[in-house]
Amino acid sequence: MDYKKVVDLIDANRGKVDFGAFGSGVDDIWIEKAQKRLRVRFPPSFVWWLKNYGGGAIDGDEIFSVYEMDFDSVVGGDIVYINELYQEKGFATPGELFIQKSDFGEDYYIDLNQIDDRAESPIYVAPPGVKYAEDFLHFLEKKINEQ
Repeated sequence: MDYKKVVDLIDANRGKVDFGAFGSGVDDIWIEKAQKRLRVRFPPSFVWWLKNYGGGAIDGDEIFSVYEMDFDSVVGGDIVYINELYQEKGFATPGELFIQKSDFGEDYYIDLNQIDDRAESPIYVAPPGVKYAEDFLHFLEKKINEQ
């Protein structure tokens, strides 16, 4: 799956996908701040989504993003807030970047301990902790195409 196909898939499913307008994403400075705070490097496809869409939801399930607000006071679906909270409560280990919680109680995370030659990492779902997608673009494709 390439970026153009993902853009087309999102555009064709606007009733199901509630993202910002293409090009209205998160500023590079805030992405860098979030990575530094979490001590991680986001995969390129996740950075692309943040920079181009900024955030949003698929079927009402928010994908955690960078809210461009002070990390010590932000709440909700900000990726820094969620991941610091999950680590504090013992739900996440270093290298697991949680990106979505479904209405069915499933947590989706990027396993940053596994990095391929494109600097991409697979997405897992917990429970039960099984691989869901080979990277963030395939995660979007799969979530959008689910019934």
